[in-house]
Amino acid sequence: MSDPLHGSIRLGLIPTVAPYVLPTVLAGLTHRLPTLTAHVVEDQTQRLLAGLRDGALDAAMVALPADSAGVTEIPIYEEDFVLALPPGHPLAGKRRVPAAALAQLPLLLLDEGHCLRDQALDVCHKAGVRVELADTRAASLATAIQCVAGGLGVTLIPQSAVAVEAARSRAGLAHFGAPRPGRRIGLVYRSSTGRDESYRRLARIIGEVVVAEQPVRLVTDGADGQL
Repeated sequence: MSDPLHGSIRLGLIPTVAPYVLPTVLAGLTHRLPTLTAHVVEDQTQRLLAGLRDGALDAAMVALPADSAGVTEIPIYEEDFVLALPPGHPLAGKRRVPAAALAQLPLLLLDEGHCLRDQALDVCHKAGVRVELADTRAASLATAIQCVAGGLGVTLIPQSAVAVEAARSRAGLAHFGAPRPGRRIGLVYRSSTGRDESYRRLARIIGEVVVAEQPVRLVTDGADGQL
C-alpha cells in the first residue's frame, strides 16, 4: 500500500479556513514532508465530504463534527469566535461580551451551506436567544466583514481570520466572555483507506505549524485518538 504522504495528496479546505491557514499549512508541509505535493480544493463542507466519498479528494480540513458515514475525523485545533461590529459600536473593544448580547444585534450570516452559518446559529441557540437576522447575506467571510464595516449588521468570525480581515476593514471587534464560543477544526478522510497512521501524522504536522502561527489551541485529546 502506497504512503499518502509521498507523491501527491488532494487536500480540501472549507472557505472559512483556507484563506487564513493555507499559506502556513503549505509552507509547513513543504518543510516537513518534502516528498509530498499538495493539490488544494476549496469548497463547502458537504461538497468536500462528497469528494472524499467518491475518491476525488484524499483528505480535507473541515469544522467538526462532520458526522459523515465512512469518514474518520481527527481533531487538530480549536479557536474562539470573535464578534465583528460596525465602526464605533458601543461593544467594540470589549473583552467579556456575553453571548446573550446577540439577542439585541442584527446578525449577518453566510449563505446556506457554510458551516460557519450553522455554528453562529448554534451559538445563539446555546445562549438561549432568538436573534434578529440581518437582511444582508454574504457568500464569503470577507464580504460579510465588509458589510459589517458598512453598518449592515454584526457577525461572528473565527480568531484565525481576525488578523487578515481586521487589517482590511473598519469593523470593530469584541471578545466573548467565558464560556467562549468557538469551533474545532480537524482532518477528515475515508475510513476505508487503511492509512490511519499516515493521516494522523499529517494532522499532527498541520496542527503544529498552524498553532505556531495562529492564536488557536492544539487539540491533544482527539475524539478518534491522540494527536
